[in-house]
Amino acid sequence: MPSTIVRVAVALLVAVALVGGAGSVAAQSGGQSADQPAWADDLFGDLEQMQSQYNSNVGEVDMSFAEERVYDRIRGNTVNVYIVETDVVFSFRMADDGTITELEQSRDDDAGLKMLMTRETAQSLATSEDPVSGFVQNVRNGERTDGTVEGIVITGEDGKVVKQVTWGVINAVKGFF
Repeated sequence: MPSTIVRVAVALLVAVALVGGAGSVAAQSGGQSADQPAWADDLFGDLEQMQSQYNSNVGEVDMSFAEERVYDRIRGNTVNVYIVETDVVFSFRMADDGTITELEQSRDDDAGLKMLMTRETAQSLATSEDPVSGFVQNVRNGERTDGTVEGIVITGEDGKVVKQVTWGVINAVKGFF
């Protein structure tokens, strides 16, 4: 019984932390400007070129059982990708088969998930010869650090409390697998 209470308490703490932390990320990345910096246009072009390579290799990456479960939680979702410490936001939909579709150079108001990464991480994935493995590794190692992120941190988009809690738990325990 105590372990169930502890798990519920941890889940609630994670949920409160996510909801509280969402405001700082929203303020940091709020409001996509129509006038994006030139590097954002270049990065988006690289991402568009990477998309077909990613999609053609999506089934060829060896993942652990835990990594497959995390990947399954992304499939079927529309995702906003926030480049931290900037106002740049891209969006895409990950189809049920794991491929990237509907890649856009803007935020999608209907997105359920939020991905946070640095410009360097995004550029590294966009120019990688193996973007699927790079993506999996960056999600596995993703964490918030000193007001920014390392790798890729995924959470529920603002207002998507169930997804925020789900990803809060995933992010809290993924280091153990």
